Amino acid sequence: MIKNILKSRFFFPLLILAAVCVFFILNAYSYYRFPEIDYIEPAVAYPGETITIIGSHFGNSRKGAEVRIAGERPMSDSYLLWSDSEITVEVPSDSGSGMVIVKNRRGGSNGVLFTNREHIPTILSGPQKPGYPYLEKVLPASAAVGSMITLSGLNFGHERGEAAVYFTASGLYDNEGLNEQSLAGMIQASEIDYDYESWGDQQINIWVPDGASSGNIRIKTDRGISNALYFEVTGNVGTKTFGEKMGFQVEYGIDISGAAGEPENGLDLWVPAVRAGLEQRNVETVTEPLPLWDDYYGLMRYHLDDLLSGETYKVSVKSWLERYEIDTRVVSSRVKTWYDEDRRLYRNYTSAENLIPADNEDVISATKKAVGTEKNPYLKALAIYRYLLKTLDYKTKPGSSSVINNLNDSEGDSYTYSILFTAMCRAAGIPARPEAGVLVYNNKQAANHYWAEFYLEGFGWIPVDVALGDGARFGNFPIDEDLDPVEYYFGNLDSHHITLTEGIVPVRQIDPQGVLGGRKGLYSLQTIYEESAGLSSYSSYWRAVRIIDWW
Repeated sequence: MIKNILKSRFFFPLLILAAVCVFFILNAYSYYRFPEIDYIEPAVAYPGETITIIGSHFGNSRKGAEVRIAGERPMSDSYLLWSDSEITVEVPSDSGSGMVIVKNRRGGSNGVLFTNREHIPTILSGPQKPGYPYLEKVLPASAAVGSMITLSGLNFGHERGEAAVYFTASGLYDNEGLNEQSLAGMIQASEIDYDYESWGDQQINIWVPDGASSGNIRIKTDRGISNALYFEVTGNVGTKTFGEKMGFQVEYGIDISGAAGEPENGLDLWVPAVRAGLEQRNVETVTEPLPLWDDYYGLMRYHLDDLLSGETYKVSVKSWLERYEIDTRVVSSRVKTWYDEDRRLYRNYTSAENLIPADNEDVISATKKAVGTEKNPYLKALAIYRYLLKTLDYKTKPGSSSVINNLNDSEGDSYTYSILFTAMCRAAGIPARPEAGVLVYNNKQAANHYWAEFYLEGFGWIPVDVALGDGARFGNFPIDEDLDPVEYYFGNLDSHHITLTEGIVPVRQIDPQGVLGGRKGLYSLQTIYEESAGLSSYSSYWRAVRIIDWW
């Protein structure tokens, strides 16, 4: 048979044709790859100094391609080197601070932040006003995300209370660097990431938060906002950018009725609020009634007293937000293979906890099969993701409510996927947590949905939606036809996700005699949803998230 094929007069022409097709396919693939920037060195420079841009698919020669630095185009003679993976160029004299991008015939690259050293603010000699916080020194002056730094100065307060430390946000630049009362373009250090290590009146030890970039640091207390001090975020693990934006107005709430019990009774409700962050900005929330506590790790606490049997009690929440697409690009060879195991973030997010069975024998066995001998945490997380895609079949209603049973039955919904991915990452020594919220699809419809994220030392959190990667679909959910869902949903997230809780929110029981109420399949993940005292019965209805408007 083979000899007959080889002797056929069509064999060699077909072989040549196949080789030509492969050649053109490979060249077309190479041609249409967009340029990608991994990092720039240095990230801070004066105009007239040179910077080097490291990445891929720039093209072997410039040929009409260009670099833009904070929107400015360097002159032709400013380019000292141009290769497919490296560009050296002088910073234009009129460049400000902003994104560096590479544009060629294939398209534009991702952006990486550049800071004009002339924009670094001058340090004040003391507090602006008596009692105002004053930031005198940051040590070290540069460090990667997830590193410990020490802030020294005056009037920070002996306890943190409502005070906070702000860093310049990744992908945003604080253009009001000389306005000491402005926190525009800045992000707070995170409580749920345990960024605050210690707080004193003259010294703060803090971990550089996820989403921080080179730029100003400020401290806000109940007395005012401190001066700005420049801090450089280092590390070349990769980039995190925020792309397409969607705006939403959402509404949800709780109805309580049918109360029966003692005259002096009470009911506590823990209601999630739309989380604010770099991917969810300009969040505004209006509630009726006002909560007793407005922010307990992202939850609002409502307390109802002396409930009557014939009355209906309502809690209503309306929020407005802008949701951005998350795009991460990680150079796996630059990923650190170790974690600071003494850090609270690591200890908390690698441990088994309520709903996260990281110590279950079946989870540990599956993790070993998935990971093998791999040491790189990024590649281990990718192996776990691919293992779940291969092992599980997506079902909107799996046969069991137990994620362990789902694992053994090779099926699961988005809750199963997110919990198992989190548990397996933790079993592999990778900090991870599930996220809960809604997915918006069709004409303003919303479905409760779960995904996850894992943490890389020196980089931060990386989103993963295993269910969407495995083919879960909701109506005419907007999937870009040019994107492979399997590749896209490991490290990226679209702008149709709305986050309400990150991780399992650890609500503590208030009354030792209180009766606790749980929920499953809701748009949040928390240890306690309701706690009643003196009530023999009542009915609670948690209204689904409704999309009132979008833009």
